[in-house]
Order: sequence, then C-alpha cells, then structure tokens
Amino acid sequence: MYTLYSIPGTCSTGIVTLLKKLGQPAEIIHRDDVPDYATRINAANQVPILDDDGMLIREGAAISLYLLEKHDSAWLKGDRAKKTDFQQWLMFNYATLHPAYSKIFTVAKIMDEGDAKAKLLQQLADKVSDTWTIVNERLEGRSFVVGAEATIIDYLIVIYSSWNDAFPQLKITMGRNVERLVKEVSALPELQAAYEAENLPLTIAA
Repeated sequence: MYTLYSIPGTCSTGIVTLLKKLGQPAEIIHRDDVPDYATRINAANQVPILDDDGMLIREGAAISLYLLEKHDSAWLKGDRAKKTDFQQWLMFNYATLHPAYSKIFTVAKIMDEGDAKAKLLQQLADKVSDTWTIVNERLEGRSFVVGAEATIIDYLIVIYSSWNDAFPQLKITMGRNVERLVKEVSALPELQAAYEAENLPLTIAA
C-alpha cells in the first residue's frame, strides 16, 4: 500500500483522486502531522510526496506519471502525439496554472495590508484569469482537456478552481467551458471519494 503525504485541498488532493481512480489503496498522512517532515521526508516542506515501499517520489507531475506508468493507464497509451498532448497539459497544470495561484497566496501572506497590496493581488488575479482563458479555449468543443474521459488534468482543474474561494475580494474569471467541466468532474465518484478521504467539503459542484 502506498503512503501519500498531503495537505487537503492542495494539488496533493489530485493524487488522492488519481489513486482512487486507479483503485489503489493508500495511507494518507497530513504533512503537519509529521514533526520532522522537512528533515526526513522533503527538505522543501512541500506536498505531495508518495512513498512506494520506501521510495519517496517528489513533485506532483512526477508522481502522476509514475502511478500512470506503473499501473498501465490507458491515459498514456496511443501514439507519440497523444502521449505528448497529455503530458503537455499535465505540465501546464503544475507549471503554469498552479504557480499563477501560488503568487496570489504568497502576496496575501507576506505583504502588509493596504492599497498597494490590493492592487497587486488583483493584477495577479488578472494573470490567473488569462491562464484560465487558455484552458477555456482548449475546452471549446471538448468534454475534457485531453481524451474522452476525465483525467488527472481535469481533477487538478477542479481543485485549482476551488482556490478562488480563498480570495472573494478578487475578480477571477474562468470561463463557461471551465465552469461546466468543474461541475461535471466534481460529480465523479473518484473525486467525491478523494474529498471524503481528506474530509473536504465538495461544494464547488453546487
């Protein structure tokens, strides 16, 4: 059985969802319940971390690809173009969309309150909206970002979209195609099971 170090509601919940989809049991441990986490598990103090029989795998994209390859997922099958398309959008989530939100979280945490902070936060929110536009355009005429069924890419979009709730004062626009995807993927059993496993309220599909 796998061990996954996670913080509920972060991108590590995407890995929980993927494990549910693959039918793989896992012990889920909250990062903050491990006193020496940064020393023993991950010096960067980040999640997710997957422990597979003593082998620690860091970075969400690497964990996703490791699990998909190990369990022979159909998501990685097909010709080179199909596999590259999947990998490209997976990396877009982890390396472009996620960091766009990370900037907002960082400024919100470290910058003193005031007009300058409010202005900068909205500028960063506008960048997030621009990034959502890319996803929204990709979804035009498509049910999911890649392929004919929801994948880890779509799971992550649901999770990232929920981060808007942390900043009700900011205007972040996702687009009607993204909103439709979020609602539909939120209803999938693997995502419902992941949120239940991490004791998260799944209200984004309402």
